[in-house]
This record gives sequence, structure tokens and C-alpha cells, in this order.
Amino acid sequence: MSIGSISRSHRAASPKIPPSRQGLIEDSRSRARAPTIRRMIDLNRKRIIATVLAAMLLSPFWAIAIPVQGRTNPATNAKIGPMLEKEMSMTASDDSVPIVAKFPEHTTSLEMFSIVTGIVGKGLTIRHSFSLIPVISAYATPDAVDRLAAITQVEAIDIDRTLNLESRPESHELSMSNGVTYVHPDKTMDVDKLWSQGYNGTDITVAVLDSGAQSDHPDLVGKLTGFQDLINEQHDMNPADGVDAYDDNGHGTACAWLVSGSGDGMGGAYTGMAPGAGLLIVKVLDDTGAGQDSTIAEGIEFAVEEGVDVISLSLGGTWTDSSYVDPSAMAAQAAVEDGRISVFVAAGNSGPATQTINSPAVVEEVVTVGSSSGSSGVVSFSSKGPVERTVTNPPGIFTKPDVLAPGSGVVSGRWEDANAFEYPLYNFSQFGYLYTQWSGTSVSAPLAAGVCALLMEQYSGLSPLEIKSYLMKGATDLGQDAMAQGFGIVNASESSELISETSRIMTIAAPLRYPTLPGGSGVLIVGDERNAQNVTVISTVSLGQTDIEIEGNASEFIVTEDSVTVSVGYSYFSVGLEVPEDIPLNATGRYTGCLDLVSDNTSVCSIELDFTVSTYGGRLLVDMAHHSLDDQDDPTYYRYFEDYLRGKGVITALFSNPTQAAAIQYGDLSQSDVFMIMDTETFYTDNEVDAIHQFIQDGGTLLILSEFYDNTTRTASFAIESYNRILEPVGIQCEERGIGVGIDPNTGQFYREEYGAVVENDSLTVGVSDLYVLSGSTLSVDPSVAGAQGLFWIDPEKTHAIVAKADYGDGKVIAISDGSILYDSSVYDAVSGGADNLNLLRNIAENVVPARPRIFDVELSRGEIGEQANVTTYIFDEDLDSVSITITTPNGESLTSNMNESLGYKFTSSFLMETGGFYDMSIRAVDLEGNVKLFRKTFLVTVETVAPDLSTIVMVSLIAVVAVGLVYVAYLKYGRKRGSRRPSEGEWEIKVEDRGRPPEIE
Repeated sequence: MSIGSISRSHRAASPKIPPSRQGLIEDSRSRARAPTIRRMIDLNRKRIIATVLAAMLLSPFWAIAIPVQGRTNPATNAKIGPMLEKEMSMTASDDSVPIVAKFPEHTTSLEMFSIVTGIVGKGLTIRHSFSLIPVISAYATPDAVDRLAAITQVEAIDIDRTLNLESRPESHELSMSNGVTYVHPDKTMDVDKLWSQGYNGTDITVAVLDSGAQSDHPDLVGKLTGFQDLINEQHDMNPADGVDAYDDNGHGTACAWLVSGSGDGMGGAYTGMAPGAGLLIVKVLDDTGAGQDSTIAEGIEFAVEEGVDVISLSLGGTWTDSSYVDPSAMAAQAAVEDGRISVFVAAGNSGPATQTINSPAVVEEVVTVGSSSGSSGVVSFSSKGPVERTVTNPPGIFTKPDVLAPGSGVVSGRWEDANAFEYPLYNFSQFGYLYTQWSGTSVSAPLAAGVCALLMEQYSGLSPLEIKSYLMKGATDLGQDAMAQGFGIVNASESSELISETSRIMTIAAPLRYPTLPGGSGVLIVGDERNAQNVTVISTVSLGQTDIEIEGNASEFIVTEDSVTVSVGYSYFSVGLEVPEDIPLNATGRYTGCLDLVSDNTSVCSIELDFTVSTYGGRLLVDMAHHSLDDQDDPTYYRYFEDYLRGKGVITALFSNPTQAAAIQYGDLSQSDVFMIMDTETFYTDNEVDAIHQFIQDGGTLLILSEFYDNTTRTASFAIESYNRILEPVGIQCEERGIGVGIDPNTGQFYREEYGAVVENDSLTVGVSDLYVLSGSTLSVDPSVAGAQGLFWIDPEKTHAIVAKADYGDGKVIAISDGSILYDSSVYDAVSGGADNLNLLRNIAENVVPARPRIFDVELSRGEIGEQANVTTYIFDEDLDSVSITITTPNGESLTSNMNESLGYKFTSSFLMETGGFYDMSIRAVDLEGNVKLFRKTFLVTVETVAPDLSTIVMVSLIAVVAVGLVYVAYLKYGRKRGSRRPSEGEWEIKVEDRGRPPEIE
């Protein structure tokens, strides 16, 4: 990025950065030659190796420090962030990396510039010295970074990471193609009422920090008050003769239009939310939609200096709270704390997973905006909270997003050369390339910013704190989890009326209701551990010491503080949910109430309390071990399905992960009721397949979901051979036939009656007449084996199925030919198109858990060896008949006994623990109908027979003996004079019998 000199901010042009990776390529070539070189090593090299090995063994430290090439002082400095350390380890001494360095609060721009230039010297080029935040950005060599870290005033240094525009959501909206009438956001957010009163954002300036804007778009002509280009330095801040701005991506034009587009190009049919507002366009992203964190922070600083009223940011990056320097987050916070500017930030498009809010949307003071689908609910791609802070203050778990705005299939202005896939044309026959219909939280943030402009015009002098609190309080509650919807969809007229009615005195508390995700409102009678989270109190008035009172039966389990001091701004207190370990079965049920903040005997705000305490309904174990590293379909992809299971008391657990890739064993499976294999890619061994078969035969359920088969390349995106080995005993096989390919990679096909689909009458297909498939394959079904049944066929001949089931032993198998049927994004698309994926999802949740006793866990508590040990297990069943336990001791002895029951679900037994070692616990629970649940768990009992200090002495002594022995051997072999080697005597080497080929992998 070429940056010119700006004296105001002490910016300098970036130095030429050589491609440091070239050194790595050369190194890899050297390593490739290593085997040849090793064969040429002479005895002198071997003598050195033996001496070094002995020195290592005798050294007090078991580590080797390998210095970075050319880095003078490679020692780790606590001030240097881990990402920067990693980057420097791959950077040559004369190469530079982009960095940011943080100084103490209130350090001025000139002071930072002077400190750095006066001490660091060669190898550092300052790009920008900020006035809004105590940070500098620079290019620096590794040695310069080390010198910078040595400066007392420098608090932290890190890589200047790259942020991006919010990625395009995976789901492709189908509303227009399925005849659903389009509703523009002005209706959804009740904006037209303010328009009718004459408010359109006049005299309010909104800064849009993005990829630029097409200034000659007919809907943006005359709207721009200036253009600051921080990427290519093509500025135009003189609006007298019209601002000349450009966009080389398309994202910025679409966002700017949603704030203030006039709609002139379409006869005023649709407009931005504040068509009278001015736009300051700040280009902080390049043509790929990427920009460095410090550049975005510089854009925020520039907007503040220009005196704008609102800032809109539809960009961000992944965030975990750590010590790294985050300039854009710091700048966004500082802009709000300036007291004049409201900052709106897109939440991100990483939903439906929780804890996916992007930075700088994580900043408490900004308005974080998620996406709704019109007024119907939260779109699955919208990032969810909570935000967990472990380093920054205040620490704890916090609620985000704050509000929603429409973000699904919204019409907006379009840069004429924008990518047609990312910004599909809207009504091309009438409007040509002028408009698009697109989705994402990038849409939602500028819409909310436009509403802010209307309110600021209507009520002069509104502070950012007032704007945020009234937008949240006035939002339309969708009744969904606070970590998904915040307070709901922005409602312009409701917020406006509240400002008028309350004389700008407002206190609210977030979350709107409790408990929240990730646990949700379903609470188990056992096994639920909920971390306390923070309640954020936002108030425009100081209330002082405010009492916290709880009403309703929810008070039995809610834990919180007695009071909180509420001041102007943000105050916090904690709330938690604690279900005692031993409560009776009759304590299950729904618990409701309110948590009120009471001042002068008046409730100033409240949080709705609503949760259900239920019995344990079983465990669904998801195989993560057989996923590839780049395709991990974890349960966050199918949150709706997980929520339905949770409502039945079923918890979801993960088996291993792609990195560890543990082998599946029967004992692991026995601790669950359902084993789920979804779109896994790696091979299953024969032992793993046998364990799965045994699990099903003993009464478990296998839920197996395949994936896409490419008819062109004749390859499957899942482990089709292993799938068919697993399914072989039940008469179901995955076919080499791909289905569900739509007009682009993010669209699928609908399989319904007119297509030829046939649906059998079964509990799994109740309410299912058509399905939406994103990208899958088909199943063949042989009803002569294990009673296999095809339940949903794509053809009237019933030869290719999407859904099938079979019985096997005491268990069953449910097979789905496309795992994405359960994905939240696909479910949304299916509902939009009138398909019944959601009904299928519910039916599976209702039928997947086998009708047999459910064992939550087995616990072992013990004292010393030779004393009694206690075994406790938790078993849930409405007609439980008997429970027994078999304990296999380390010496092979089997101890069998019945267990004592209490509370209706807690069973205990005891035995004499005579020795240490592995104890295998096998629980057998039988109900009155003869259904059996077997549960196995192994415990390792360790015995400390030697004092720790003595163990250490012995270990060190052994190491010393080995070291001395190695030195002596080295002396005998290489130190003494030896005769020349006989012709028949070869060097010691490893025999290679396979011509150097690697072993074959099945």
C-alpha cells in the first residue's frame, strides 16, 4: 500500500517490503537435499554430534533455542503479541512487517512520534501517529521491534492485522424467486412515519468507512460531502464543485446507498433510510475488501476530526480477548466517548454459532447491529453473542448484538462493475446495473445508522448514549434469545416517541431476558453448569445505589447481587443460574419471573426470567474426529436442531477433533444414546466400524448424514466407502449420484411432488411433503435387509432416496443423504421456498433418542487405598425396573451388585478399593418393557508410592548416568585412534527395504 506524507499525522510512505517467504522456499529446497548431504557426513561431524548430545543431556535445561535468521535479540518480550512473534520468526532481518504499538493513555501524537524516532532509529518507518488513540502504526524490521519493545513508554506491540468487509453469507436468499412480496426496510423499521413528519436526515453527516462509493450513481449524486482515500490517496474533500469518489469493490456503494440513497434511478420507489443526510466517504478497504486495522482506525480518526455525526462500519475481523493491540476497536470506542458521534458496526456473518461477534463490533459503547429477515426473525448467518472479555475491562460475559435491522435480500444501490455473484442485479430489465439485492449484517448496520440520522435531525443534541439506549428500548422484540436479537428490530417511530415521552431519561438493562445462549433457556436437573454473566445497565441519568429484586418462582435458582450503583453511562452486575446437585424430580418444570432494578420504590428497568428445568433426555455424540481440518461441520451449523434436542433434555457432545483424531471405541459410544456422523471425510478403521455396529445392536441410534457427490468428477466430498461399510448390515448404501445443485454454489433444489418425489407414511415424515437440498447425494435401500425403508424418494420409481431408516439389533439407523438439510442456513432457505426441512428436523429430534433408560454419567469418589470407594450414577426413565453395576478391578476381579436409589434418579454403590490401576465400571439399566441401556466408563486410580522429591532425585541421577554413558561411548567410537575400515565394513545406517516409498495408507 503506497501512502503519501501527511504532516498532520506524521505519516510516512511504506518501505519496500521484500518477499520474506522466499527465504522459506530456499530453506525447503535445502531440506530436500538433506538425505544426500547426510550420507556425506564424515566422522568429524559425528564426533561433534555425540559431544553436543552429551552436552544437552548434562544441561540443566531440556530445550534448544533456534534463533530467528538475522534477529539480534530473539528472546520473547511480553510486550510483543504472539501473532507478531510468529510473523517475525518467518521474517528476514532486512524485511519489515506492519505493526502497531500502544502507549499510555493521554500520550499525544507528537510525543509518540518523538519517542519512537529518537530511540528506535534504523529499521522502522512510522506510517501514522494517532491523535485519537495512543497508538502508532509502522513498518519495522524484527530488530526494530525488539528495540521498540525496550522503550519504557511502549505498553504493547502487535501485528497490524488485516480486517475485511463482512463476508457474503453462505445462504442465498430465495424470496424473490419464490413469489414472496418484497418489503423494503423503511416499512419493517417504521421509518416512513418519521418521513411523513418531514424528517429525512437533513444537516446530519454520516461517515461510511468502506471500499469507497460511486459518486456518479444517480442516487448518490450531490450526497457526498467529501471523499478521503486512505488506500490510494485519491482524495476529494472539496464539495463546492462536486465530490469525485470511486469504488473498486462495490460493497461501499451498496452501504452508502442504504444510508442516504435518493432512489432517483428507480423513480423514488425505494430509498436509503435518511435520503437527506450527507455522506462522508472514507475508503479504508482495497478492491478485495481488505484493509489493515490501523487504516480503519485512521479512517475513524479522520471522521471524528471532520465532525461527522454518525459512523457506519460494515467490516471487521474475528476476535478473542487477549493482549493484542486492536486500533479499530480502540478508535471506535474513543469516537463514542468523544460524546458527539454514534458508531454503528455490523455484528458479522459468522452465525449461527455463538460467540462470533466481530471486532470492532465487540466494543461495548458502539451499536452492534445483527440481521433480521424482514420482521420474521433473526437470520441464521447473523453473528451471535456473547462477548467474553478476559483481559479488557470490565471482564466477564456480555450481551451482543444490541439491535437488529433487515439484512436478508435487501434492495440497494450497486456499483456498475460490481461482481454479479456477490451483488446480484435487481430488476435488470428496468434499471440495468444500478441496483442489487443482497444480504448480510453489512446491510443492517447502515440501515440502523440511517435511522440514527433521522432521530438526530428530529431531536437536536442527542448523545451517543441516548441514541443507543432509545434504539434498544424502542426496538421490536422478536421473542428470540438476547444473544441473537439483542433488543430486537430497530423501530424508528417507537424510539422517537420514547425520546419525547421520557424527556431523555432512560435506563435499560441487557440482556432483555435471561438465561441466554450458549446454554439457552433449557436447564437440566443434573449436569448443567452455567457461568455467571454480566448485566449491562445503560442509563442517561445517575440513580446511585439501586436495589436488585427478583419476582416469581425463578428466584429459587437465580443468583445475583443485592444492589448496583447506577451512574450515567454503563454499570454492571452479575447474574447466574444455579441448580443444586441434589433436587427431587418434582422440581422439574417452568420457572418465570422478573429481575427488577428498583430506585425510590419504583422499577426503572427489568429483565425477563424464563427457563425450564427438565430431566436428562439423553446424549447425542457428534463425531468430530473424522472431519478434515478445513471442513469441520460442528453443531454450530445446525443450531435449530440442537435447540430442539435441548428442549427434550438431550445434550450435544463432541467426540474428539480433527487434530487429535482419536479412534472410536465402544466404551465411548456406550456413554451416549445417539451417535451422529455428518459429512465426515476421513477413513474409518474396521475396529471403529465394529464398535459402531455393536453400539447400534445394543440399542443405540446412528444418525448418519452424507454429503455431495460430484457427477462430473465422480468424487464424493465425504468418506463414501467408509459410510457404505458402516451402513452395509442395514441395507442402505450411499450412491454415486449427486443432487441439489442450483444456479450457483450457494443455492440448491426443491424436491416435491411435481418433481416426482414420493413420501412414505412414517413418524419421521409427518408434515414433510417436499425438501430443499443444497448439495447432496442419494441412497439406495434394500428392504430385505434389516427392514430397511426409504422414506423420501426423489423419483416415483422409488430407486433413489433422501431419507431412509432401518432397525439393527436393539437399535436403529436414520440416514439422510444431505447433511446440509439440517444446516440453519438451509432451513431458512427451505422455509423461504415453502419446503418442509424444519418439520423433518423436528421429527428427527422427536424420534432419534431410543426408548430406554438414559444414563447421564458415572462418578467415582474415593479416599485412600484400602478404604471404601463410592460409585454414583444418574439414571432417568419413567418405568425403570432394575439397575446393576459390574466393577472390573485392575487384577481382573469382577464385583457385581445392585445400586441404591435416591431422589428417583440417583443411584449409589460402594466397594473396597484394594489397589491402584484401571477400574472398569459397567452400568446395566433395564426398564419394565425390557429395554436395556449399557454404560461403560473406565477410571485410572493412581498411587503415589514414592515421595515426589525422591522421584526427582532418582530421575536426575538416571539422566546423569545415561549422559556419562553416551560420552564414554562417543569416546570409544570416535575419540580413540582406529585402524582403517575393512573393505567389507559399511557405515551404520537404517536398512531401507521399500526403495524409500512411504507406507501405504488405506
